[in-house]
Amino acid sequence: MSEKYHTPPSSFCPWCAGQLSQENPYRQECASCRSVLYHSSSPTVGAVPIDDSGKVLLAKRGIEPYYGAWNTIGGFLDYGEDPLEGLKREVQEETGAACVVKDFLTMNTGTYGPDGPALLNIYFVVQLLSDDISPRDDVSELRWFALDGLPENIAFQSDRLALDILKKMEEVKR
Repeated sequence: MSEKYHTPPSSFCPWCAGQLSQENPYRQECASCRSVLYHSSSPTVGAVPIDDSGKVLLAKRGIEPYYGAWNTIGGFLDYGEDPLEGLKREVQEETGAACVVKDFLTMNTGTYGPDGPALLNIYFVVQLLSDDISPRDDVSELRWFALDGLPENIAFQSDRLALDILKKMEEVKR
C-alpha cells in the first residue's frame, strides 16, 4: 500500500522518561534503561451490510480524518476484544441495528489518515437484523449504494480494496 507509517510514535520511554531511538519506527530502544518498545498495527473491523438487492450500506464520516467522506461501518477493536464481537458492537454503535456475520471478506493494511498510525483491517459481510437504522456515534449519514454506483469519495484505501473484492465476489455469483 502507498500509505505507510514511518515516524517513530514515541520520543520518551514510558518507564524512565529516557530518550528513545528514532531510527526504527517499529522497534524503539531506550538509551537509559534499555527497555524496548515494539509498535504494531492497530486492529480494526469493517462491516459491509448487504441487502437482498445487492446494495451495500456505507457511512458518511462525521469526524476526521476524511470528514464527510464515505466508508464502511466499523472501527478500532478494544484491547483484547474478540473481532466478531467488536464488529457487532461497531455496527450497533454506528447504525443502531444488530447484525449477523455472513462471510469473511478480506484483511489488509492501511493507515488512519494520510500520516496516521498503521492499521490491520479485517472486513466482513453482514446482514442487518433491522431496517430501522440511523446514523450514530461518529457517523453523519447512512446510505445504501449499488456496487456499480459507489461514491467517488471513499475515505480509506483499505475500504476501497474491500469493496472491490466484494464486487468481484458478487460478479462470480451471477
